[in-house]
Amino acid sequence: AMEPDDTKLRRLEKALEGSIESIWRSMTQIHELGKHAEQLQQSQSTLHETLNDLIARIETVDLAAREVDETVPLEVVHRIDRGENPDEVIKKYLEDAMVKNVRARARVFGAHALESSLSGYLKMWDEDDDDLKNNGGNNASTSSSGRGDGGEKNSSSSSSEIPTSNSS
Repeated sequence: AMEPDDTKLRRLEKALEGSIESIWRSMTQIHELGKHAEQLQQSQSTLHETLNDLIARIETVDLAAREVDETVPLEVVHRIDRGENPDEVIKKYLEDAMVKNVRARARVFGAHALESSLSGYLKMWDEDDDDLKNNGGNNASTSSSGRGDGGEKNSSSSSSEIPTSNSS
């Protein structure tokens, strides 16, 4: 059975908390060992244990992270690393994403409107072209809009004339 994402996230969170505490302890111990260089040889076993614990914690975090399918945008990580409030960073990121989404939707709407308009004009031109072909070169009178609203045949035109638009 698959674990819920909340359980995986909680496991990752606990692994991260444990690793942060372990790193803090390790850094404190290393700092203390550096202060007392003469005791360094005596404290090497403590240092090795601390480093092994740190490596084990990092491996635990890595294993827990592999189970989580969530991704965090790199921009968010960088801003949090610079000390910005995580809640504010996420809020700003989501607001920016919403603005970009609205812009993208407007572009898509505009593209669909343009496509619809152009399709309408192409359909009109195809209908006018079909009318010309079906009339054997005789032009069906068209209105000034080009839609062929007049519908009556021009009785004075012969098959050898070039079709023209009647503006009445």
